[in-house]
Amino acid sequence: MIIETDGISKTFRRHDAVRHVSLSVPQSAVYALVGENGAGKTTTLRMLVNILTPDRGSARVLGVDSRRLARREFLRLGYVSENQTIPDRLTVAQYFRYLRSLYPNWDPRLEAELLARFALPADRPLGKLSHGMRMKAMLAGALSFRPELLILDEPLSGLDPLVRDEVMEGLLHQAEHTTILISSHELSEIEGAATHMAFMDRGRVLFQEPVDEVRSRFREITATVGDESDVAGDLPASWFVAERSRNTFRCVETAFVSDAEVLQKLILHVGAVGNVDVRPMSLREIAKSLMRAMRTARPQ
Repeated sequence: MIIETDGISKTFRRHDAVRHVSLSVPQSAVYALVGENGAGKTTTLRMLVNILTPDRGSARVLGVDSRRLARREFLRLGYVSENQTIPDRLTVAQYFRYLRSLYPNWDPRLEAELLARFALPADRPLGKLSHGMRMKAMLAGALSFRPELLILDEPLSGLDPLVRDEVMEGLLHQAEHTTILISSHELSEIEGAATHMAFMDRGRVLFQEPVDEVRSRFREITATVGDESDVAGDLPASWFVAERSRNTFRCVETAFVSDAEVLQKLILHVGAVGNVDVRPMSLREIAKSLMRAMRTARPQ
């Protein structure tokens, strides 16, 4: 594993930001860390790159304890955050000249290709760039030394759809041999790229799985029910966001096995049903249903 954590936790005063998080990120994965704002994603990533130190637990990154990461590891590790500070007075050209001096493994050809792909103006100060262009500059800087591991903290937040597409295209085109750990509360932009997924809520990781397994077990169920049908009080634990509206019952099945099993569960817990639609879900839809379910489960 290129990243492996064992129960890392972080508390700020009385707030448990991260609680007993254990992650396993395999080499060459595009690993999506998903959850609402405030779920603990940023704190987790900052502990991985030694910006923050875990209060409990441990993390190994590139085979090294995260608290002992040194220059040798940082030459193999790229990190980009939406809140990252960059030298606003430097022009794009000056910024890349500075970065070039830090990395003996810097690839000038890749730098030139990324600058052209992202249409970054060489003579413009970084402080005069739009938010989207600043993110492109930071991403190009993190890719140009060809890191083995790239950690991205909400890199697409606040970007318009076109810029999001351009950033993701550039990232995936150039990071073919790079392991990527990307945090996000929106999954539509990395839907086709993610190979693994972990879902965080209130500082905990609720699950982590290969994306294919996540997709295989989540289904949106819509069933037509009669006027006399009634939803039983004890619904299956694998049903999320169950609701009835007039003659329609809807829920999200998180442990899908077969259409036949879905029908049996509906008859048992809802009663007589008519048309039943069992639909696969996108990662974005899965994430939204999980967030909604977690909000509903929280004490008011």
